[in-house]
Amino acid sequence: MKNMKSHLRRYFITGIVVLLPVFITINVLVAVVRFLDNLLGRYLNPYFVKIFGNPFFGVGILASLILIIITGILTTNVFIKKIMPYFERLFLRIPLVCQIYPSVKQLVKFLFSENRIAFKKVVLFEYPRRNVYTLGFVTNEFDICLDKNEKTRGVCIYISSAPNPITGFFVIVPKAEVTFLDMSIEEAVKIIISGGVLMSEELINKKIKENGDNLIR
Repeated sequence: MKNMKSHLRRYFITGIVVLLPVFITINVLVAVVRFLDNLLGRYLNPYFVKIFGNPFFGVGILASLILIIITGILTTNVFIKKIMPYFERLFLRIPLVCQIYPSVKQLVKFLFSENRIAFKKVVLFEYPRRNVYTLGFVTNEFDICLDKNEKTRGVCIYISSAPNPITGFFVIVPKAEVTFLDMSIEEAVKIIISGGVLMSEELINKKIKENGDNLIR
């Protein structure tokens, strides 16, 4: 009886793990589609009802896409580029907008910019104290002058928060104190999101790159 309960519990948890991401993804997509369709569709569909007798699902999405493309075309125009900062300054004078708009704009630029920061390598280093190790993502490397007569190679490391990898902070660490892991960005993100639950023996025993050069065990 105990074995049966244990098996049922395991099957139930496995089912949740498999189905929950699917349901959440579908619901998010449905919510996005409905939002885009309702954004302009509520203004356009009354005309379709008058002309054709029925509302047209998707007209809001189509109109939103056309509006986005037209906005993109206009904002690449030299004249529009020059006057946009003026209208933006006026917009920022609206109460509460000045607190919300800059952060949202920065986030959107980060997500959609062609020149956005890319994670280059996964690293392991001692942080926030000795003998405590943290996974991080290298975003850049450069020379730092900690001494007037000596340059040290440093790495910029982004440390993701768990379980939300989008939030986090960044530190600069001497390259000599960093261990470069032979691990993909996707694998590291899975470990962080799961809080280490998905840290399998295979990942723990992965080969590592010392200072980004030779592989060692």
